[in-house]
Amino acid sequence: MIENTQSNAHADEQIVVTESAIDRIGALSLAACAIQQHADTTHLVIPADHRHIDLTDAVEKASAAPSRKRGTVHLGDLASFNVYAADQGEPWNTYIYADPDSRTLTAVFNEHRKLEDYAGWRDHRAVYTAELSREFAVWMAHNGKAMEQEAFAIFLEDNIADIAEPSGETLLAVATTLQTKTEVNFNTARRLDNGQVQLAYSENIDARAGANGALEIPRAFSIGLRIFKGGEGYKVHARLKYRLLAGKVKFWFELERPLDVIEDAFQGYIDHARENGFTVLIGKP
Repeated sequence: MIENTQSNAHADEQIVVTESAIDRIGALSLAACAIQQHADTTHLVIPADHRHIDLTDAVEKASAAPSRKRGTVHLGDLASFNVYAADQGEPWNTYIYADPDSRTLTAVFNEHRKLEDYAGWRDHRAVYTAELSREFAVWMAHNGKAMEQEAFAIFLEDNIADIAEPSGETLLAVATTLQTKTEVNFNTARRLDNGQVQLAYSENIDARAGANGALEIPRAFSIGLRIFKGGEGYKVHARLKYRLLAGKVKFWFELERPLDVIEDAFQGYIDHARENGFTVLIGKP
């Protein structure tokens, strides 16, 4: 009986030791597999194959709200861009980048700044791109392109509302006259003292007789329109050109430095973006 008692006691001791070891191993395993927090990130390390799993996004998506602001918003006009920038940004950690080539304003609300060596993620942004207005895009598309007499007359009629000087009625009369003279021969052209161009033409009425006349066309004109969608009106000067060839005439116009006009209009947008107290830099973010 004594031997049996000793044997049972030894077995119980082994069980206790084994359970204690298992508990320690389990505790170590649980500690190794426990979710670890470091700053604003969450990690899980599984020792079996030493994989690293980043749970930050999963935990954040399961939360009631994100841990910080991020994302890019595209605004449709400058006023909306300024309102959003004023609401989301602070002058101490926000830069606005103005890119004249793409006519884009980009506000970065979590920028790197010198203050206390502040480092930002640079992923919370607002973007506004100044798009050409529909009417100015039409004039730009036809800028410098020669057109047949009738096609030019139709173009003037279709866009007569944009013409500021001389009056739209004056050029409309020219366009109407051009349409009625599609079967005439233009032979000479001369400049008048008032700066206009006078084209001489001959019109065949029948096989035996004819009629001669002159058509006066301004050398220059101005259009008044918006450069950008939703923008303010602008006056753009243009020169009227022509070419006589084999009794036919072709017309075209050349806008005076349209790229400078676009750049000047965008500079006005840059000045407006500075009104909220933000630092505006010329370049790309």
